[in-house]
Amino acid sequence: MLYDSKNKNNNFRFERKWIFNTNYIDLLNKTFKSKFNFKIQHPKRTVNSLYFDDHNYTSVKENLDGLTNKYKVRLRWYGKNNHLIFNSKLEIKIKKNFLNYKIFYNMKNLNNKSLKKLNDVKFITNNINKILKKNLIPTVTTHYERLYLISLNKKIRATIDYDLKGSNFFYFNYNPVYKKNRNLVLELKYGKKFDDYVRKNCGSISSRYSKNSKYVYFMMNCFN
Repeated sequence: MLYDSKNKNNNFRFERKWIFNTNYIDLLNKTFKSKFNFKIQHPKRTVNSLYFDDHNYTSVKENLDGLTNKYKVRLRWYGKNNHLIFNSKLEIKIKKNFLNYKIFYNMKNLNNKSLKKLNDVKFITNNINKILKKNLIPTVTTHYERLYLISLNKKIRATIDYDLKGSNFFYFNYNPVYKKNRNLVLELKYGKKFDDYVRKNCGSISSRYSKNSKYVYFMMNCFN
C-alpha cells in the first residue's frame, strides 16, 4: 500500500457501481424512477484522468488479484480539451472492499501543461513523484462525460459516466489511438451509515453490483 489507511477509517465512504449496456436516456429514467428519486444535481462535464503506476504495474495487479486493500494514483482535470491541463488535482484513491477514501493535492503549478509535449510530461511526472516520494510513470489516460445526481433526501449522490474512451499514454505524444467503452457506469456514493438504506432500496435500479475500474479496463485494452 502507498498509504496506511488505518487512521482514515472515519472518512471512508461507500462507492457501489453498476454497468449498463442500455442507452443514456433509459438509464437516466431508471434513476429518476428508483426509490432514491434521483434528480440532476449539476450539469454534465468532461472528466479527464492521467493514471500513474510503478514499473511493475502494482496497482493493476492488485485489482486483478482481487485484493481488498489497494490504491491508485491519478491526475484529474475537467473540460473538453483532454490534453491541456487546467485546475487539476492529484488524487490518491485508497480502497477497502466497497469503501473508499481519497487524498487530494491541488496542482495549480501544472496549469497549461500539455500531455502532447514531452518536457511538460516530464515536469508533471517529476512533480507527482516529488509529492509522493515514489518513482511512478504515466500509463493511460481516460476521458468521459459525467452527469451528477442526488437523491430526494440529499443523502445519496450518484454519477452516470458515458462516452468512455482511453489511450495508452506511451503513444499519446505521437498519435493517440483511443479505445472506446460503450457501456454506461452508474455509481452511488454515500456515507457508511447509509449502507443498509442503500442495500434495501438499490433493487429498484439493479440487484447486482458490478466490478468496474476504468483504469484497469483501459490498461487491459489499450496495450493490446
